[in-house]
Amino acid sequence: MTGGQAPSLMSQARPIDAALVDEVWREIVQYPPDQVQFEARAFLEQQPAVAAVAALASEPFEAPVQQASFGLAFLFFKVLERSLGAPFPRVAEERLQAAWQANVERLAGSPESLASALVGHVLSVFYGGDSGPYDARVRASLVLLLETLTEAVDVGTEL
Repeated sequence: MTGGQAPSLMSQARPIDAALVDEVWREIVQYPPDQVQFEARAFLEQQPAVAAVAALASEPFEAPVQQASFGLAFLFFKVLERSLGAPFPRVAEERLQAAWQANVERLAGSPESLASALVGHVLSVFYGGDSGPYDARVRASLVLLLETLTEAVDVGTEL
């Protein structure tokens, strides 16, 4: 993906708001297990650099956090695709690395952002119910992931 692609794609897209995220979320949680596996593999093949950033965001944590990290990236791109009405182009590794570094500096010590509510929701699903046993470091790393993805694909603050 080049720097100029995303703004033109997003300018023709359905606005990303809470209703769109909820719509996509409700659809995804209804997937049968074999569809989840198929969709996850297709996502990893289409967005390998995103998968690498999701792994980076969750590498110091246990398996449920790692699953939540990949789940969050998957959900993010499913929302983008629904907004666009088409698959999102592959995101370049360089864009993700630059966004990661910028967000590490910007979000250091501050897990609160527009992405925080979505992160909490995804974590509660992976931990099974309420807020679960995750701490501020887990939440901050997943917010960092979501903020990085948002910046790398030029979505801005719509999410």
